[in-house]
Amino acid sequence: MGDGNVVRLRFCKEIHRVRLVFFSFMLLGSLFTITGSVQAAANIVNPNQVYSYTVMQRDIERLVKEYPDLVSSESLGQTAYGRQLWAVKLGRGESVLFLNGSHHAREWMTSALLMKMIDTYAQAYYSNGKIADYNVRSLLDEVSIWVVPMVNPDGVTLSQQGTAGLPVNLAQTLRRYNGNSTNFNRWKANMQGIDLNRQYPASWTTIQDAVKYPWYQNYKGQKPGQAPEVQMMMDFTHKVDPEVTISYHSSGEIIFWHFNTLNSNLVRDKTMARALGSLTGYSLVTPQKNPSGGGYKDWFIQEYGRPGFTIEIANYAGESSVPLRQFSGIWSENKEVGLYSALQSYSLWLGKQKIQYLQQTMSLLGGTEFYTKIGAAAGGTTLQPQNLQVIARKGDWYQVQADKGPGWIHPSPGKLAIIEEITATAELKVSAPAYKYPDAFSPKVTVLTPQTVQVSGRWGSWLLASTPGGQWWIDGRKAELKWPIIEEAAQNTATDADTTDTDTTDADTAGADTTGADTAADVEQPGQTPPAAATTP
Repeated sequence: MGDGNVVRLRFCKEIHRVRLVFFSFMLLGSLFTITGSVQAAANIVNPNQVYSYTVMQRDIERLVKEYPDLVSSESLGQTAYGRQLWAVKLGRGESVLFLNGSHHAREWMTSALLMKMIDTYAQAYYSNGKIADYNVRSLLDEVSIWVVPMVNPDGVTLSQQGTAGLPVNLAQTLRRYNGNSTNFNRWKANMQGIDLNRQYPASWTTIQDAVKYPWYQNYKGQKPGQAPEVQMMMDFTHKVDPEVTISYHSSGEIIFWHFNTLNSNLVRDKTMARALGSLTGYSLVTPQKNPSGGGYKDWFIQEYGRPGFTIEIANYAGESSVPLRQFSGIWSENKEVGLYSALQSYSLWLGKQKIQYLQQTMSLLGGTEFYTKIGAAAGGTTLQPQNLQVIARKGDWYQVQADKGPGWIHPSPGKLAIIEEITATAELKVSAPAYKYPDAFSPKVTVLTPQTVQVSGRWGSWLLASTPGGQWWIDGRKAELKWPIIEEAAQNTATDADTTDTDTTDADTAGADTTGADTAADVEQPGQTPPAAATTP
């Protein structure tokens, strides 16, 4: 081989090597880009910051948008200074766990903790992943976790920002409530100087260490429920009817679990408290004979006789907010608390449900485990899609008659339904997925391009559509349902024909005798009795 050829060969090899290196970097860069984008979309909540009311509102909006079939929100009303008291729902079950935070202004890290829980649990649900030993999707199909992350948004804002931007008179009043100090980091009350966790009607008159006037902490108000935040919390609790509640506070790494608890509930509640202590490493507070009341947990236990807990996160911080550097450890300690408590909520709820006898035929639309009894280990049998005779229901369990005899199934959302038979079409104006059964988390079979499909069944907002690949379910909210108009048009045509015949007959009758037809005597005048109808000869 000549020297020129050798040089050219070496040059080509060098070019090839450079190309390989270049494309390798491009591929690696694309992988990092994909990973980064997924990570950015997954982690909506950033708790490593001063977690403000504004940041929380933005995060709630983003969570609802990112997880539309799992997360929703609603406002419970406004505070005295116009901020919304937001409640966030995570989950799809009938049983309810209720978590809340930031009753006290300087304890705003509890809001970040609860928002981080919502974000993390929602991620796990969508990816069908586990957290520790918890199957998050299965659990949140059974339970709805309601969260009020920031019970005291006015106080939190004051604690974080001070009086900057407030009217002069209001700023002066708040400084007076703060002992003429400009250090609002220690502020605990709402912006009316009322301690919200001393406002609930539970031994309110005997609250200990009470201040007698508006102050940055410990003023219980003139009467229980005076603060709008507390009234909204009580009303909302009655509305969602939770089995278990946890109020997050800071600080001290302790758990309050008892408030004049009935003897019949002691074992149940202490068992849960010990489990929470084991998860977090926090100590249980020894019950007092005459406890100071007024707290949310106190009211809930007194009102409902159900398990209620106050969890104080973090090392004791005194009259201050918890330093941000502690959050990582706090999250590690509390990451499973919501899941454990959700499981207990479901168990308590299911135990209270009464059997309802149904005796009706329902369609099983997806493979489902078959059990000999509620809560039993699966018997190794999976029922395939079929029509089933449903004997009874207890909570979200159904007793059915199968080939092997009666047993119980625990179908996930959308797998068991009574399908309404309809004949219609649905117009898809944009591409939309088709599902195996009517649920957003059902396996996606295909993606339908914009087209018109025949519809033979409906369940809720879901439509059973005929596609080239078979009959699958589409979300009716993404399609325009159109009903056949043939019969209606035929009926209208017949009606028009009848009307025409009647009009013709009337005209013929009128033409038989037109004498004086338009005379004034035949025209009805105001207050005059109409003339008698003519008699047919």
